[in-house]
Amino acid sequence: MVVQNVKMTPLQGIPTERVRKIKDKMLSQPFEYDLKRARCYTRIWKQMENSHPYIKKAKALEEFLRCLPIRIDDDELLVGVKSSKIRADPFEIELGRHVRTYDFLLNDSIDEKAKEYFRRHNPILRRYVPFSEQELNELKNDIIPVWKGKTLADRKRELWREAGLLKEKKGSIERAMSWINPFYAEMQGHTIPGYRRVLKIGFKGIEKRATEELEKLKDTDEDYENRRIFYEAVQVCARAVCDYSNRYADLAIKMAENASEHRKAELLDIAERARRVPALPPRTFMEALQSVWMTNVVMEMSYGEGNIFSQGRVDQYLYPYYVADLAEGHITYEEALEAIEEYLVKLASVVIAGQNNITIGGLDKDGNDATNDVSYMFLEAIANVKSLLNTLSIRISSKTPRDFLKRVIETYRFTAGMGIHNDEILVPQLQKDGYSLEDARDYSLVGCVEPHGTGNDFSYTAGNGVRLSIVLHLALNEGRILVAGNRQFGAKTPDPSTFKTFEDVKQAFVDQFSFGVDLVVKKAELKDRAFAEGFPSPLLSSTIEGCLESGKDVTRNGARYNNNPIGCQALATVTNSLAAIRWAVFEEKLLTMGELATHLRNNFKGADKLKELLRNKAPKYGNGDERVDELAKWVANTLCDIVRKHPARDGAGIYRPCLVSSGLNILEGRMLGATPDGRLSGEAVSNGISPANGTEKNGLTMTLRSVAFATKNALLTDGATMNIRINPSLIETDEGVDKLTSIVEAYLELGGRELQINPISSETLRDAQVHPEKYPDLSVKVTGYSARFIEVGRSLQNDIIARTVFNEL
Repeated sequence: MVVQNVKMTPLQGIPTERVRKIKDKMLSQPFEYDLKRARCYTRIWKQMENSHPYIKKAKALEEFLRCLPIRIDDDELLVGVKSSKIRADPFEIELGRHVRTYDFLLNDSIDEKAKEYFRRHNPILRRYVPFSEQELNELKNDIIPVWKGKTLADRKRELWREAGLLKEKKGSIERAMSWINPFYAEMQGHTIPGYRRVLKIGFKGIEKRATEELEKLKDTDEDYENRRIFYEAVQVCARAVCDYSNRYADLAIKMAENASEHRKAELLDIAERARRVPALPPRTFMEALQSVWMTNVVMEMSYGEGNIFSQGRVDQYLYPYYVADLAEGHITYEEALEAIEEYLVKLASVVIAGQNNITIGGLDKDGNDATNDVSYMFLEAIANVKSLLNTLSIRISSKTPRDFLKRVIETYRFTAGMGIHNDEILVPQLQKDGYSLEDARDYSLVGCVEPHGTGNDFSYTAGNGVRLSIVLHLALNEGRILVAGNRQFGAKTPDPSTFKTFEDVKQAFVDQFSFGVDLVVKKAELKDRAFAEGFPSPLLSSTIEGCLESGKDVTRNGARYNNNPIGCQALATVTNSLAAIRWAVFEEKLLTMGELATHLRNNFKGADKLKELLRNKAPKYGNGDERVDELAKWVANTLCDIVRKHPARDGAGIYRPCLVSSGLNILEGRMLGATPDGRLSGEAVSNGISPANGTEKNGLTMTLRSVAFATKNALLTDGATMNIRINPSLIETDEGVDKLTSIVEAYLELGGRELQINPISSETLRDAQVHPEKYPDLSVKVTGYSARFIEVGRSLQNDIIARTVFNEL
């Protein structure tokens, strides 16, 4: 696409007055949960207890969309809410995570010490405004009793128990410590709805397609009954979405009766848009953006906050409408920019970060550069509103204009909410996952940084994982976890004192990782079975290519692509620990493996000199040391080889690995004893594929070179996060922007997969800890996702501050 109309004036970092008001109102609200979804779903589940899960899910959504109070706030042009509260997520109930949490917290027989321990270690509970006493009573007496034994979590545990995979936690303290789990399979999370299908045919078109497919069905067809009910559920969902949007049209018309002339005109335009989309294909830029926003809203309402729905390639969706409207004089650049600013602010109203990842730039399906006016517009919009909770994923290929990458770097002067992704690495690697060349070129980023098909994929990218640093701990502790009372979690590998060579250490690591992946795969396959049997997603499925065609829900592998994730993090912690063992035990012979294992169990008590040697003298990843970087490459490739040999979802896809942190490197560190790199028990582990905090000693270019070398050829097709922090003064001048652009170009040419930049000084971050009121929209890249610095926990703030700041380019 040729960029012709975009304005390349210097970025200002200031939203319009309308958007500023919307933003200020949103940011002034606390994080909350809204029980209305739980009430509606509970009511329908009780009434339809013996009905097919497809119909129950569709009717529950219909009830929620009918009952939720709606509003159109002053200054809004885009309408649609997923909660009766301003900054709240709908409280999903059927998946069971909340049932188990609040059943534990509201159980009078559980001692308060265990409850307090659980609250302290649960980041979600710490983040939300607590429920009122009345709401807690409603949960305890009216909602939770209906769901006990009937949720996804219950069914999953039942299947695990039958397969011998579940070890029950009997005591209250042990139950409160259930977060100590190195091998987990929790949810089906991080996907991209089929926005393109909605834009092309609308939900009325989706309903029509379901009706046509239903009419073609014969009772002799394979899986006839499930397919028939699936199409009926899609019809219910599609009609419910159209009815929900029409409620806004009716409200806008009513509000227009008493509005000023200017606002009256706006409200009547809102009514016309809400009546048109997402029921029908949009005709204009504003209708297209409203359709995308409302589709996002109803998807969130359908699933609840447990999943993360990302937006896909919104610049590609919107560009044709923008060009047509601009040519006909229906919109100006400034009007389109303001609408995108509002869209970004609305996406930031989510509470669980990540739903709002937007992908711009990159190649089109034919291999041409897809950068367009709207791509640039998103950069200006995110500079103006700051990233808040938005993640803007920027695809860069060899065909991307250098001016676009420079504009990206210029945008970093205003916010840290962007990640840069390398098409030259990701497109061919996605083909190795089975994606067609056209679909691989059309990938989007979902959740934090995970590559995903756009509108044709249910390769959910989060929910299963192996905690990599704990795998090494297991390898050095005969399969036991020290902080869990030396309980056996892993394979029974040899006593480390018997390791004679460094290869013995590596083999124990491989054995433990293989054990963990095998266990996670078994758990995940049964979890996916529980979803397919009882907890489908007919609304989401109706938009995803493959599902209407096959009559199968996404949970039954109806999508064109159906892969599964296994998430890991802490590449640097593991690499540095292995490098330290090789250096201290087998090369310098400072101590034996048995002595090292003892020091680790004792958290280096009485061994301060050894701890400092391991911290400061042992070689570290990220400094251009080829031997250490080769070790990081071995860890990454070993991870990929073991994970990728497993088929997923009864052979419909494969398991794909990632090295992505989502702030959980803090939690993983709390599960972990001391490590051979000199890290003490409880300290955070490294994030993603980034070097460990404070260990990069040879400058930015050498750090990027190490990371590119270690991970270039690793098939980390479920994503990887590389974070750096720079002194913001480095990009204050045009010369600085140009120099950093050149460095990023070189990193990508070396094979760098992904890069995220926090251009914030330590002084600013520390001041924000002391004076949060001065920094209402200071955004940081936590890891793959963005967040307001003042809203992340203190330990996570400290971890971000501890990252190396590069003061030279």
